[in-house]
Amino acid sequence: MNKFKERLNEALKINNISQRELAKRIGYSQSVVNNYCTGKREPSLDVLILICKVLDESADFLLGIQDN
Repeated sequence: MNKFKERLNEALKINNISQRELAKRIGYSQSVVNNYCTGKREPSLDVLILICKVLDESADFLLGIQDN
Protein backbone atom coordinates (compact mmCIF):
# COMPACT_ATOMS: atom_id res chain seq x y z
CA MET A 1 0.00 0.00 0.00
CA ASN A 2 1.37 3.38 -1.00
CA LYS A 3 0.67 5.74 1.89
CA PHE A 4 2.29 8.68 0.12
CA LYS A 5 -0.20 8.76 -2.75
CA GLU A 6 -3.12 8.43 -0.33
CA ARG A 7 -1.86 11.16 1.96
CA LEU A 8 -0.93 13.46 -0.93
CA ASN A 9 -4.40 13.18 -2.44
CA GLU A 10 -5.96 13.76 0.99
CA ALA A 11 -3.83 16.86 1.58
CA LEU A 12 -4.65 18.25 -1.86
CA LYS A 13 -8.35 17.80 -1.19
CA ILE A 14 -8.21 19.32 2.29
CA ASN A 15 -6.27 22.33 1.01
CA ASN A 16 -8.47 22.64 -2.09
CA ILE A 17 -5.40 22.58 -4.35
CA SER A 18 -5.47 20.90 -7.75
CA GLN A 19 -2.64 18.81 -9.15
CA ARG A 20 -2.06 21.58 -11.67
CA GLU A 21 -1.76 24.21 -8.94
CA LEU A 22 0.63 22.07 -6.88
CA ALA A 23 2.74 21.46 -9.98
CA LYS A 24 2.90 25.19 -10.67
CA ARG A 25 3.88 25.99 -7.08
CA ILE A 26 6.67 23.40 -6.94
CA GLY A 27 7.93 24.09 -10.46
CA TYR A 28 7.16 20.72 -12.03
CA SER A 29 4.72 19.53 -14.68
CA GLN A 30 1.23 18.34 -13.88
CA SER A 31 2.14 14.91 -15.26
CA VAL A 32 4.88 14.56 -12.63
CA VAL A 33 2.43 15.45 -9.85
CA ASN A 34 -0.12 13.06 -11.36
CA ASN A 35 2.47 10.29 -11.18
CA TYR A 36 2.90 11.05 -7.47
CA CYS A 37 -0.88 11.04 -6.94
CA THR A 38 -1.34 7.71 -8.68
CA GLY A 39 1.66 6.05 -7.04
CA LYS A 40 3.61 5.57 -10.26
CA ARG A 41 6.50 7.61 -8.85
CA GLU A 42 7.61 9.06 -5.56
CA PRO A 43 9.28 12.45 -5.19
CA SER A 44 12.90 13.04 -4.39
CA LEU A 45 13.66 14.48 -0.96
CA ASP A 46 13.99 17.99 -2.41
CA VAL A 47 10.59 17.76 -4.11
CA LEU A 48 9.01 16.26 -0.98
CA ILE A 49 10.17 19.29 0.99
CA LEU A 50 8.58 21.63 -1.57
CA ILE A 51 5.32 19.68 -1.44
CA CYS A 52 5.33 19.82 2.37
CA LYS A 53 5.78 23.59 2.33
CA VAL A 54 2.99 24.17 -0.21
CA LEU A 55 0.54 21.87 1.57
CA ASP A 56 1.65 22.86 5.09
CA GLU A 57 2.03 19.18 6.01
CA SER A 58 4.88 17.29 7.60
CA ALA A 59 6.91 14.78 5.64
CA ASP A 60 6.13 12.24 8.38
CA PHE A 61 2.41 12.62 7.67
CA LEU A 62 2.75 12.42 3.88
CA LEU A 63 5.01 9.37 4.12
CA GLY A 64 2.63 7.59 6.50
CA ILE A 65 5.04 7.57 9.43
CA GLN A 66 2.78 9.65 11.63
CA ASP A 67 -0.92 10.49 11.69
CA ASN A 68 -2.15 14.05 12.17
